[in-house]
Amino acid sequence: MSLSAVAFALMALCVKLVTERLPSIEVVFFRSFFGMLITLFFLIKSGASVWGQERLKLILRGVSGFLALILHFYTISKLDLGLAVMLNYTAPIFAVILAVFFLKEKPGVLVWFMIFTAFGGVILLNSSARNGWQPEIWLAILSSVFAAVAYVSIRTIRRRESPLTIIFYFTLIATAGSMFFLRHWVWPDLREWVLIAGVVIFSFYGQLWMTTSLQQAPSYVVTPFQYLHPVISFLLGWLLWRDPLTWKTLLGIFLIILSATVISYLETRAGVAETSPTPPSESSL
Repeated sequence: MSLSAVAFALMALCVKLVTERLPSIEVVFFRSFFGMLITLFFLIKSGASVWGQERLKLILRGVSGFLALILHFYTISKLDLGLAVMLNYTAPIFAVILAVFFLKEKPGVLVWFMIFTAFGGVILLNSSARNGWQPEIWLAILSSVFAAVAYVSIRTIRRRESPLTIIFYFTLIATAGSMFFLRHWVWPDLREWVLIAGVVIFSFYGQLWMTTSLQQAPSYVVTPFQYLHPVISFLLGWLLWRDPLTWKTLLGIFLIILSATVISYLETRAGVAETSPTPPSESSL
């Protein structure tokens, strides 16, 4: 999970740099298309099922993951790097809320308290943002909602399907979907091809390591390590672009990470490890 967090942070950095000139939807296409080819190669090599068993759930996870991805990459291109990544990490909070309505789960009082605490962290983060509650802030939050839909759809299948099968559906649907939204094609130069390669490689291994860790250990054990991703992203944004790091920013980061970690621990301790919230598949998706 720690390696996954580092990989996703490097992926986000590559996205930020390459979208200085290229449209974000074009980067989504490259990331999805080449990721699909890599995944298919390892999938065939491993002998796992390409199409899986729970196909409707895999499709739902793929569509919701694709919508989360295009919004995530777009907001990375428009917002401070750390802020865009941290807002995407509110997805486990939305997953609990969605599970109440669609999976009939009943979170305890402390879980609800942590949910409100996390939203308090979001408010603190945005109050310290350079342009306040700009539209991209809301799109970043919407991205986390779609990511939460992906989590809820995959909770009952992640131990029956290969991680590679899950990633293949996601990359296949994202490739087809991004082609539909492509309008103005811009050919990458050599530097941008290197950055695109970084997006593809880091996102693939980030997803693979994250999914594998969640299959092999309780989520409350590994979830805290995934939050190295936004922490690294904030540090990179501060070092490379002088993104502000105020006391409100730091407190907001702390409240969101604390809330998601406590929720994951309480859910698992209650004996529902199979349905406990998990960190974003990135958006990392």
